[in-house]
Amino acid sequence: MAIYHLSLKTISRSKGQSAVASSAYRSGSKLKDRETGETKDFTKKHGVAYSEIQLPPQAPAEYRDREVLWNAVQDKESKSNAQLAREVEVALPAELDRETQKKLVHDYVQQNFVDRGMCADWSIHDKEDGNPHAHIMLTTRAIKKNGTWAPKQKSTYLLDKAGAKVPQIDPKTGQQKIGARGRKMWKRTTESYTDWNDRSNAEQWRANWAESCNTYLKPEDKIDHRSYERQGVEQVPTIHEGHVAREMGERSERVQTNKDIKTGNAEMAGISAVLAKVQEEARNLRQRIVDLIELMKKRAEEKAEAKRVAEVKRQAEQSARPAPAPRSAEPTPNVADNFLQKLNADKAKRAKPEPLEKSVAGDFLQKLNADRSKKQAHKDREQTVNHDQGGPEL
Repeated sequence: MAIYHLSLKTISRSKGQSAVASSAYRSGSKLKDRETGETKDFTKKHGVAYSEIQLPPQAPAEYRDREVLWNAVQDKESKSNAQLAREVEVALPAELDRETQKKLVHDYVQQNFVDRGMCADWSIHDKEDGNPHAHIMLTTRAIKKNGTWAPKQKSTYLLDKAGAKVPQIDPKTGQQKIGARGRKMWKRTTESYTDWNDRSNAEQWRANWAESCNTYLKPEDKIDHRSYERQGVEQVPTIHEGHVAREMGERSERVQTNKDIKTGNAEMAGISAVLAKVQEEARNLRQRIVDLIELMKKRAEEKAEAKRVAEVKRQAEQSARPAPAPRSAEPTPNVADNFLQKLNADKAKRAKPEPLEKSVAGDFLQKLNADRSKKQAHKDREQTVNHDQGGPEL
């Protein structure tokens, strides 16, 4: 299974290192270091499978000889703490054959380093122990179009936020300084001649290596330049063993540590698989609940719509019916109504007795009462007369 590994380091004089010696070791060759007068011979080194030098167009052709190239670098980098070279170490996919590995490294070096002006000296190491890898040595100084080394830093005008040059102010006059020949003076600053030392390059080179490898790998073997934590993978990374640890085998602490890490990762993978299954079931359950809620809402809306349509239809039918004829206050009587009215009148007469004054007995009583009234009146008159004439004593 392909693994991802890319490390960056510098080869510097302050560490007591030599660019010539480093190249000789990585390429398994014999090179003479003109600075020390020593010859570095690593021709008997085991495991150097391939070496190559790639140069930008402006580099002198003689730099294809690594002894000439790295002695020229050391001649130019004269400071005691000078950085002589940058090294990129990458793990090669063991699934790829040698020719594919060579093409993979060549294209990666060309696109990421040589096309940007660096000289590259790289070698593939493979001891048939399942750990093929490549060492890529890169120059840290650019080469000008005329084939000479460029400075590591250059002086440029200091610009303000608007992109305008910042003038040098004379503190005595408060005006811009005037230099030789009446020229105005501007503030200057130094910056790197190239952007090779920018921190963002490391991340880009790492990502590009993974992308280059994945071009040749099967989907299940693809690698990722990000850490397990950045990928969201709960797994402990193994440590780099190196050829010495691999030769020691179980006696190496690094090998034993990686063995323990792999065992722990296997157990963690089992737990993660169970957790992933539970999470998948939870997601499915949540989706089913969401679908059920949506179905209930849809049915409620359909029911409300059906009720609204029925109400509209009912109102439409009611509006279409003819209005009933207005009822008259007094209905026109017919023959049956007249007969019933007369019949009811006769019944009422029979049920209600005639007043006493309208019957024969009534006439008699009236006459009797009238005679009584007349007699009483006559009697009252006679008594009055007798009293007035002094009638007989009682």
